[in-house]
Amino acid sequence: MKLPLSWIKEYADIPVDADTYRDKMIMAGNGVEGYEALGGGVSSVVVGQIRSVRKHPNSDHLMITTVDVGDGVIQIVTGAPNITVNSVGAYVPVAKGGATLPGGKTIKPGRLRGEVSDGMLCGGDELGVPDSLYPGAGVDGILIFNEPHQLGLDVKPILGIDETVFDFEVLANRPDCLSVWGVARETAAILGTAFVKPGITVRETAKPITDYASVAVLDDELCPRYVACAIESVRVAPSPMWLRKALHGAGMRSINNIVDITNYVMLETGHPMHAFDLDRVRDRKIIVRRAKPGERLITLDGKERELTDAMLVISDAENAMGLAGIMGGEESEITESTKAILFECAAFGRTSIRLTSRALGMRTEASARFEKGVSPYTAVEAMRRACQLVNLLDAGDVAQGMIDLYPNPKPRPVIEADCSKMRVAMGVDVPDVEMARILRALCFDVEQRGGKLVVTSPEFRQDVDQEADLTEEVLRLHGYLALKSTLPVGVNMPGHRSPRMRLNDSMKALLRAWGGYEIYGFSFMKPALLGWLNLDEGDPRLAPLALRNYLGEDTSIMRPTLIPSMLTALALNQNRKLGECLLFESAAAFETIVGGKPRTENELPFERQTLCIGGYGAEFDFYKMRGMVESLLKSRGILCRVEAGADRYYHPGRSARLVAARPADHSGKAVHEEGVTVARLGEAHPDVAERFEASGRVYLAEIDLGAVLDLQTVITKVTEPPRHPAVTRDIALVMDGAVQLGSVVDMISASSALVDSVKLFDVYRGAQVGEGKKSAAFALTFRAPDRTLTDAEVNPVLDALLKELSDVYGAALRG
Repeated sequence: MKLPLSWIKEYADIPVDADTYRDKMIMAGNGVEGYEALGGGVSSVVVGQIRSVRKHPNSDHLMITTVDVGDGVIQIVTGAPNITVNSVGAYVPVAKGGATLPGGKTIKPGRLRGEVSDGMLCGGDELGVPDSLYPGAGVDGILIFNEPHQLGLDVKPILGIDETVFDFEVLANRPDCLSVWGVARETAAILGTAFVKPGITVRETAKPITDYASVAVLDDELCPRYVACAIESVRVAPSPMWLRKALHGAGMRSINNIVDITNYVMLETGHPMHAFDLDRVRDRKIIVRRAKPGERLITLDGKERELTDAMLVISDAENAMGLAGIMGGEESEITESTKAILFECAAFGRTSIRLTSRALGMRTEASARFEKGVSPYTAVEAMRRACQLVNLLDAGDVAQGMIDLYPNPKPRPVIEADCSKMRVAMGVDVPDVEMARILRALCFDVEQRGGKLVVTSPEFRQDVDQEADLTEEVLRLHGYLALKSTLPVGVNMPGHRSPRMRLNDSMKALLRAWGGYEIYGFSFMKPALLGWLNLDEGDPRLAPLALRNYLGEDTSIMRPTLIPSMLTALALNQNRKLGECLLFESAAAFETIVGGKPRTENELPFERQTLCIGGYGAEFDFYKMRGMVESLLKSRGILCRVEAGADRYYHPGRSARLVAARPADHSGKAVHEEGVTVARLGEAHPDVAERFEASGRVYLAEIDLGAVLDLQTVITKVTEPPRHPAVTRDIALVMDGAVQLGSVVDMISASSALVDSVKLFDVYRGAQVGEGKKSAAFALTFRAPDRTLTDAEVNPVLDALLKELSDVYGAALRG
């Protein structure tokens, strides 16, 4: 926000130079981007009067003038089209020899076509003066002053470019500082001077405002306060120089006296205003309401806007006339023919203004202030200031009274603050009396009660409602430099690896030891890849988490499974003629439906930590993949039973699920919950592999690391190596082809404490064992910890085992 320094000085004395002022404002928490002198590039440009004009003897378009510049008469050659023999007596800006102009241009005496030229007559554009600042400055040619001035006088004060302009950075919590009064209040408190507002008096006619207009607010939530005043016998005219100069310094363009008054009051008080041509308001009735769906409005910038019912408008008895708090409508615009106006000064809901402004792509000075929050308390004061300026500029006659609709006024916050707690929070020993002084300087009402302060926030401060806010106010004015530098206090805790990290490290180390390579895939994927996996209808992975602002279709969803990334990587290695490959990836799969319950809009997706393994090669088969997965799980103390079948992207006859069954210490005590699927593995379905351009047989596995983390057994003791030799037996059993051999292995392992290990080493199907039958060969190891077993001890155990297998599975020794 840009403000002329002279405007701030009208209300607060600034007894320091610009650099010091900038530094003190910054150190008190008020952002200052910098400052500039508007006429800083202009020097030695003075008022001159043209004494004579004659044609140049060597040019058909140049003129030779003599100009009185106060300390003498000089000759200047000019080619300006508006300087003729009739220009004698005109007062003009003259850049004498050695003068500088904006852009670093220096004027040097010289000759033009053989004639001496000791300077330059200046136009408004050459001095950086727009027509809105000085009428006539925009003419094509030389700027001619509208009135006589003392010859030799510096032109900068006359043209309004003798100003220092500060650029303030106002934070979102300080909308009161988006005004001259707000900055002046801060200035006075920081520099220890006084803030003095102008006395406001208004001359009114005998005719009340109710004879001119009526106002109805249909949504007091979006418009908590609406104030209106009527002006009759309006006299639209250019604004005086002091007003144009103030607006120009703040970066605004002068329009006419009525519009300039509304802009001036907005900049001075921080409260936006608007003026309606009352003769264009149907039935002279103002209605504040939500827009109708599809309603259209042509705003002052000439653009037609389509509105929604979430937007607040100012309307007459029939149509919308303006977007509340953003921009007025073209239909009720102030023109030279305007005879009666209605001033509006209201408070609108900040959220509504922000959403409307963004939806329509409109950003104005008014909307910027309403978005940060405009206090409803100050509306009447701002309106009275506007009416006072109408009197001052003789821009019209102010009707008696005003319409003030404020149905639900809010009381000013009262805060009881403990001074000792404030000192602890600040870390600075500020006396109670000094705290009270600082807060009073900031316009707070303060009452001291023992060691406490009872503070009432000023009407214009909406950001102070608790003790912490008062502490911040006191500290920033007391001075941040009062804070002493201290070393951090505390003990730095050493970093450590979390259980999940350690689990990942352990499994990755094993896979690397087996010759595996870790891969990293994107967490995003293309939705079409899920269709390649043959997932069942209703599978929760078919409802992935979609991204709102994705870069492209290939990265538009978060992957609910790691399988597509693994198949893509395996196919890439095959295409590069790598004969065998073992890859693994540990990452999160993002699920939106867990336990049949979908996530809500405000919930984060469930991230299932997964270890995905893929491989292929001449010696790679289902059993190798199964062995690796089982070894990984056994390393964490988890033994599983094997159940046939897995997801549909696996081969239906060469896939399995590993379900947690019992711990690895063979204690016989079931400590793991039955039915927890820890892993899925198998050969990729040929159709699925083909879609991913993978050839031959490729094998996949998915391990649920979350389940592993929950089910793993902490190893608390170790068993010494066996001291006595083992007894081995190989048996071949013929059984029905449908029997799951994993359950047979589990039965053998649990049959006796003497069974040390069981290994399935051969499966045979053929005519020799009969149709629908199979032969399974097992290697059994028997061992006792305290002695060497004899056949007399092993044979009864083996006989009992064979009988149990026969009873349960119908298994018989192969002859």
